[in-house]
Amino acid sequence: MRYPFKINTLIIAIPLTCMLAAGSAWAVTMSEEINQSPEVKQFRELDINNDGVLNFSEASKDSFYTKERFTAADKNKDAKLNQQEYSDYKIAQQKKEVGRLVDDSTITAKVKAGIVKEEGLKGLHVSVETYKGIVQLSGFVDSSAQVSKAGAIAKAVEGVKSVKNSLIVK
Repeated sequence: MRYPFKINTLIIAIPLTCMLAAGSAWAVTMSEEINQSPEVKQFRELDINNDGVLNFSEASKDSFYTKERFTAADKNKDAKLNQQEYSDYKIAQQKKEVGRLVDDSTITAKVKAGIVKEEGLKGLHVSVETYKGIVQLSGFVDSSAQVSKAGAIAKAVEGVKSVKNSLIVK
């Protein structure tokens, strides 16, 4: 009874210290989770046997990894993907796809701008779509000369590999 304040302080301080330590551990775990890239998380989920590498069976659970892609990603040709091989290849391929989409969008915009600027095609509704550098023209025009002109405009745009001219004379 002589030290009630200190006893009460001690009783409160111990749980508070434990809670702070537990909270800190949780915060570190959460911080690691947040800072981990999606590829690292996915790699860990796919590594069923926790050996730090993925064999084809494990990697193929990721729909991205076909046999061909697995082989291409396996830089040291040991029939396993380590974390670096898994992430590097997947990120590189995703960047290529994003670049391709940007390129296709740019081509589409340039072809549309060229058609709109062209005196004989102005006001016509010509649809332009691009996939992997291949431009698809569709819609209705008034003459075969307009079909040819729209095709020529599309072919002249940098990055166009070919043109599928499906314009129809009405």
